[in-house]
Amino acid sequence: MASQFSSLVRNIVKKGITENPVMVFSKSYCPYCLRVKDLFEDMDVKYNALELDEHDHGEEIQQLLKHVTKQSTVPNVFVKGYHVGGSDATEEAKFTGKLQELLNKDVWGKVDL
Repeated sequence: MASQFSSLVRNIVKKGITENPVMVFSKSYCPYCLRVKDLFEDMDVKYNALELDEHDHGEEIQQLLKHVTKQSTVPNVFVKGYHVGGSDATEEAKFTGKLQELLNKDVWGKVDL
């Protein structure tokens, strides 16, 4: 249950997802994370990245994300509140047009933490 995580960590994650059209939970040294960030830069799409390896609560944030998304790896990408997934899923979403569809949405997905 998400209540096992501190309100501070839940708020960090929720704020990141709800206040940024593109939110990437990342690790600074991860090549897959760099690939996703490059993908958004190539698309000229602004994103916010939270580098979990550089954050005081990075491990707990990653555990909360795993609990919520069932994804234990980074990058963990959200677009307008919708969970896209990791690097491969984000690249696939770009290829199929799903990523652009999410970026164009006026209504954001609901984030339940």
